[in-house]
Amino acid sequence: MTDIGEIEPLIDGRAARRERNIDNVLDVVLEMFAEESLFPTIEQASKRSGLSVRSLYRYFADPGELLEAVIKRNREVAADDAHLSSIGQGPLLTRVEDFIAMRMRLYDRIGPVYRATVANAALNSQIRDELARTRNDFRVQFELQFAPELDECKRSDRVAVLSAGDVITQLDSIDFLRRHRQLTVAETENTLRMVLLAVLV
Repeated sequence: MTDIGEIEPLIDGRAARRERNIDNVLDVVLEMFAEESLFPTIEQASKRSGLSVRSLYRYFADPGELLEAVIKRNREVAADDAHLSSIGQGPLLTRVEDFIAMRMRLYDRIGPVYRATVANAALNSQIRDELARTRNDFRVQFELQFAPELDECKRSDRVAVLSAGDVITQLDSIDFLRRHRQLTVAETENTLRMVLLAVLV
């Protein structure tokens, strides 16, 4: 008869191996995103990770579930980059600079995953919901950071000011400026700064 003490390490070892394999696959997909491969298949992830297709289908039911896992993990990893230590406090210029630095840092960290999220949103309702949640979180963060200025706006102007600031600081806009308009980091930061000060002052 097998002793329970012998079974537990075996189970623990299998669980640890499973976690390592999943982490490996998620890292591989992140690399593919960075290389602009926005729609990775289970087969591509299998070939790149060295794990069998059969193993990957044990971990993920389909490519959509794999992408959901990558996006969720990346969101958790990027939480520190999205943090503002003294949100809504301090002089306006300081808050503007802190906000821009945070969004640029976040873009550097999760830009490829964000592009993949946008690209796959039309095909996957859960990814679409995650994208909407992220964009809404970014809007709320902007609203909290610049609450003193927004509170001074006329009621009829507040929505326009909030929307303008929100739009220019979403990762979509930063991606457009960096990749499509080919602005440098400094040029992008200056663009964000000028627009924010124009709408908030």
